[in-house]
Amino acid sequence: MLVLTTRGGSRRAGHVWIRKVAAPLPVRVTAADDPVLPLARVVSLARAVVDTALLHGRTRPVRALVTTAVQRELCSVEELTAQLRCAPRRHSAALRRALADAAAGARSVAEAEAAELLRIGGVPTFELNVPIVHAGRVIAVADVLWRKLRAVLEIDSREYHLSEAQRKATMARHNKLTNVGYAVTHCPPSAIRDGGLAWVAEVDDWLRARAIGLGRP
Repeated sequence: MLVLTTRGGSRRAGHVWIRKVAAPLPVRVTAADDPVLPLARVVSLARAVVDTALLHGRTRPVRALVTTAVQRELCSVEELTAQLRCAPRRHSAALRRALADAAAGARSVAEAEAAELLRIGGVPTFELNVPIVHAGRVIAVADVLWRKLRAVLEIDSREYHLSEAQRKATMARHNKLTNVGYAVTHCPPSAIRDGGLAWVAEVDDWLRARAIGLGRP
């Protein structure tokens, strides 16, 4: 648990981190019947995410925190950015990196890591989490899209123990995309983490083959 205070000093008490912050500290009071924290003074969700990220300071957990908060619509990139402007720069590198990921469209750690590697590897320009519209309706949301090549990279976040419903949904999305002319490839997060630039080279080869297939040098 993280407790913010404008008095005293930063310290740890058991499993509770107490962090001193600059005044003023905008808060609201929870309802008396709140099942978790009745009549407690709490900060906004965006402020809570930012201060927790500053406490962690490491890229992977901070990416998970930020992308999950945005993906679940608990707060927006704009709200997080506004809170970051008021935060100290010390220990903020991972948070700034994660916010840049989210602003670019990443909605998971795997997507952020994939995007970072793809940029380092110099593959053609891509977009993240793009709605694919066909005949006036959205048929899928592409994790990574190369628009000119009509190529889609899907990051299958659940590597193991996919339920039958999840498996069918993945296959249905794949078929919808290929039926309207998109090339689709899938990879698990472990392939990104373990493969690194070797994985990027495989993606680049796939994109080159796609370009040749479309008659684009």
